[in-house]
Amino acid sequence: MGRLSTSDLRGVFGFLGEAVLGTPNDPIPRPTLVALARLLDADESEYFELRRADRAVLGASTSHEFEDAPGTEEALAVFGGQNPLNWRRWHPAHGALRLSAVTRRRELTRLGFYDAYMRPNRLRDTLKVWLSSSERSAACVQLWRRDGEFTRHEQDVLAVLQQHLIGMRERARANAAPPRGGRGLTVREAEVLTWAARGESDAAIGARLSLSPSTVGKHLEHAYAALGVHSRAEALSRLMMESEDRPA
Repeated sequence: MGRLSTSDLRGVFGFLGEAVLGTPNDPIPRPTLVALARLLDADESEYFELRRADRAVLGASTSHEFEDAPGTEEALAVFGGQNPLNWRRWHPAHGALRLSAVTRRRELTRLGFYDAYMRPNRLRDTLKVWLSSSERSAACVQLWRRDGEFTRHEQDVLAVLQQHLIGMRERARANAAPPRGGRGLTVREAEVLTWAARGESDAAIGARLSLSPSTVGKHLEHAYAALGVHSRAEALSRLMMESEDRPA
C-alpha cells in the first residue's frame, strides 16, 4: 500500500464530518454519498445491498440522479455476472478494489458487460468496497468515473474509510444511538479524550493535566467503553457523526 499525506487525512476527516446518519432503509444516504464522490473525484457514488438468492434489491441510494441508458436493467440481468467486480465474488476482507486494476482494458472491452452496460452509460472505471457479505446478501459502496481511471492513491483513501462506512451502515441499521455503557463521560474522561483526538500522546496529555501516562490510558479506556469504540480514530469519527445528527 502507498502513503497518505496530511492533506489526504484532512480530506478523510472532512468527509467523516459531512457524513450523516442514515436509517435502516437508507443506511448510507445521499448526503454521505455526495461527500464521498467529492472526496474521491467520482462522477457518481452509490450504495446497494442485493439478496444473493435472486438479486433482489434490499437497499439502494445514489449521490446523483442519472438517467440510465435504455436497456440498462436488462443488461445487468444478462451480463452482470461478467463484471470483474461482481458482488458475488468479493467480500469486505478484500478491501477497496479498482476495476482497472483487476482487469486489463483490452479484456474488459471484450465483455458483454462492457458493451451492454458500461459503454452505453459512458462508464470508464469503478472503485468499490464491500460493507457486508453473508449467505443472505451483500452490500457495497461503489464509485464511477466516466472520463478516466481511479488511481491506487484513491483506492488507498477508500480503504481507510472502509471500516467507517461499515460502522455507519451498522449504526443506521440498528437505528440506535451509539452505546454508552449506561453512562456518559466524566469530565476528566472527556478532557483526556479531547486532547487525544487532537493527536496528543498519553505522555503529553499527562503532562498537561498532571496525570501519569497510565492514568491517561485508563481514562481513555473508560471513554472508549462509554462511546462503544476501540480507538482514538473511532472515537473522533463517532463524535463527529453525533455532531451532525444534532438538530441546529
